Amino acid sequence: MSQFEVIRDIGESLKELLKASFKAAGFTTVTVSNERPKKDNIKSLPTLNAYMYHVTFAPGFKERTDHLVTTYSKDGKLVEYYQDAPAYLHAQFILSVFGNTPNEENLLLGLTVKTLLENSILTGELLKGESFYPDDKINVFPNLQADFNESLAFWRSLNEEVRPSLFYYAKFRIESERRSDELARVTGRDLAVRVP
Repeated sequence: MSQFEVIRDIGESLKELLKASFKAAGFTTVTVSNERPKKDNIKSLPTLNAYMYHVTFAPGFKERTDHLVTTYSKDGKLVEYYQDAPAYLHAQFILSVFGNTPNEENLLLGLTVKTLLENSILTGELLKGESFYPDDKINVFPNLQADFNESLAFWRSLNEEVRPSLFYYAKFRIESERRSDELARVTGRDLAVRVP
């Protein structure tokens, strides 16, 4: 497993979740894409773009020190070692719809909000790719600080018309593979008393 691939796999997981939601609601012709949301990249209408436009360290990120990991080997033996602390990050997504009509775009944006409201934590089979650990949970939540000015700046940076957009974060971690040798735990002591 290459855990650094998690950034790519989060985008794929979000894309597959939205595709399944649209299909279940009867919108079988909607294309879901991770491409940059430019008119040149739109192959068919309607298309929802779930574009990751920024990755940042999570608030409160501070100097990391290694930590003790306690786990079990395949044969049930207790194993302990020190490992570098993970880096916690936020992937920032902008979700926008290119539709045949404004009503269609509004309808699909509403279904997008509903889908992410009902699936705010992605786990298990919702996580696509090989980079996730079995117990991983990816929290997807709205970016409440984003406003029209951020939307305006984003669309201007692409030299595109301003479109209705949703801004979301996905919280995740990247683990280091660097770790110490296994520690030998003291499980008991033998004491001997020598009598002169």
